[in-house]
Amino acid sequence: MSRVRLTTIAVALCAALGLAVPSLAAAGSVSGTVTAVGGGGIPGVDVCFRPDPEAFETICAQTGDDGAYKAENLPGANYVIRFDADRANLKYVSEYYNDAISYFDLDLLQLGALDNLGGLNAELAEGGSIAGTVTDETTDLPIAGIRVCGEVFSGFPGRCVNTDSAGGYQINGLPSDDYRVEYEGGNRVNYLREAYDDADPLGPGTDVSVTAPGTTSGIDAKLTPGAQILGRVTEIGTGVPLPGTWICAEDRSPGGYQECNSADSAGNYAIRSLPAGTYFVSFGVEYAPVTGAQIFGQWWQGAATIAEATPIAIVPPETRAGIDGQLPERFPKPKPEAIQVSLIPRPPGPKPQPKRCRKGFHKKKVKGKVRCVRKHKRHGKHRGRGATGKVRR
Repeated sequence: MSRVRLTTIAVALCAALGLAVPSLAAAGSVSGTVTAVGGGGIPGVDVCFRPDPEAFETICAQTGDDGAYKAENLPGANYVIRFDADRANLKYVSEYYNDAISYFDLDLLQLGALDNLGGLNAELAEGGSIAGTVTDETTDLPIAGIRVCGEVFSGFPGRCVNTDSAGGYQINGLPSDDYRVEYEGGNRVNYLREAYDDADPLGPGTDVSVTAPGTTSGIDAKLTPGAQILGRVTEIGTGVPLPGTWICAEDRSPGGYQECNSADSAGNYAIRSLPAGTYFVSFGVEYAPVTGAQIFGQWWQGAATIAEATPIAIVPPETRAGIDGQLPERFPKPKPEAIQVSLIPRPPGPKPQPKRCRKGFHKKKVKGKVRCVRKHKRHGKHRGRGATGKVRR
């Protein structure tokens, strides 16, 4: 019997039995090559397919040594395609499908579920770079792990890198333009965020000009330490750590700052790089999507709502440790369906006798047990015969 015939019978049987029929939908694929303008293939480029609208997760493939890629298992949809050189900080400018640099100029690719499209190629231009060194303002020691971003508001995303052990950085693949450069320690290293030339991160700052494929160097920064809040989150009653719990420190004053982090495998967390402020610390707080009401989580010291929470006033470079949280079990274990009850054996001694029989019944031993049974009526002159004289069966 053919495979098609077997599949048809299986689907019909599932439908007849009221069972779920497995999806038989197929998926397509797209392949191509990413090359440099006037050069060969570029390895390490992420080619990502984001559905529009976003009905499922983005699917990415990476170019090999020859610049070739193949993205498979693509459901039928319209896709935003990005040839992304950002993650590897390559010297090439990332772009969208059909040579679009800006998100606002991109074209969507319509792909059918059974389409296997080849020859979807891209040619990336070499970009410019911004380079510099980040050090501690007081000690002049280099700071590793600072996130440095070059951003421009002309419709395409900026690019970010982390400083190395010597505090150095170089952001590559930037189109010719003027960039705002920002430095932030986040929860990695405890330094306050600022923009280039000691500018307030929320202020205008000083732009850095880039002309591709050249490098604008000497874009240095000296950072000051921030404040930090440290603690641990565990389960109420058991003390078991709750890894992955989302903890936030929020300054609710106008223009206040907020920073969040998740607990590690031991339940420990650190919220760093905080400017001076008065912070409310929450543990696993979740809000209803429509009403905005708090539906889970607690605030520091077991407060049920932020209105009851105790604020923490802190000034850099202060560290506040022991800001712990305790949460109830997020997903309670299911209750047992039934409780097994052991029967208590009857104590030795005479078996209890039935109570006095009601009218029309009398005591009689049946199969070794005394029971109340109905009395037989006598009909006519002879026992066992009815009024007609016939034997009763």
